[in-house]
Amino acid sequence: MGKTVAVFSGAKNSGKSVVTYILANQIREIISEDKKVLVCCLNSKFSLLYKLLGIDESAPGIEELINLQESGYGQKSGSLHDIIPKSNGIHFLGSYKTTISYVNRNMAGFSKLIDRLEKDFDLIIFDTVSSKENAPTNIALEKSSLMINLFVQDAESVNTINSIMEGRTERETMYLISKYRDIYPRVGDIKRRFSLGKVYTMNYCRTLQEMKNRDSLHFYLQRDTECNSSARLISRYIAEAFSLELKPSEKEQKGVNYLKSIFSNMFMIQ
Repeated sequence: MGKTVAVFSGAKNSGKSVVTYILANQIREIISEDKKVLVCCLNSKFSLLYKLLGIDESAPGIEELINLQESGYGQKSGSLHDIIPKSNGIHFLGSYKTTISYVNRNMAGFSKLIDRLEKDFDLIIFDTVSSKENAPTNIALEKSSLMINLFVQDAESVNTINSIMEGRTERETMYLISKYRDIYPRVGDIKRRFSLGKVYTMNYCRTLQEMKNRDSLHFYLQRDTECNSSARLISRYIAEAFSLELKPSEKEQKGVNYLKSIFSNMFMIQ
């Protein structure tokens, strides 16, 4: 069974979609090629993720997969990933055409869909909605192995840290401060105030903001920035926590290639 991560926040405009995009790509980069990664957006509208991943909004989404599931599609093989769009090694399932009324009528179908997707994918990352009234988000939060509670340093966002955690204290939670700067409240202040355990930061990056404004954020992962560096630490933590097989490091790969060359030369000599 695959593992599920829910990126959520009690406050809007905290950068959930951008964080989801960066973490998904960095995890995809470090884990074994045969591992399947799915990003699932639950906002029921056109998401920034469509553009970042290069996925057309007309591609199959949550509603289509629920309908196929109910029609009995793939019951023998149990696989749906063949019809889910893929970009740069990452599958993407959006909710652009999924209306609130449809979700309310098919909550059981959506819950069942997550269970089926967990059989096909090694890692599913949910980009959720900052609202307790969003049914898909609530289902995803209940099913997720790890929740990433995302917030920024302004008072309104910080005060929402525990609001969405009611009744979910048994879930493993990572607290992540996005757009972190050397201003009050600092990470130590926040940890003491809310008695938090794992608190990570992704530093504010002017380059990221400028590239987002210029609609060129899809090139950001190539930049060597403090934000990307901090995101790599978080990505590795998630991959290791879920025991996802990692690619060998460049040094390890050189060692493997060296041994291969030795054995190859030995057989050639014989």
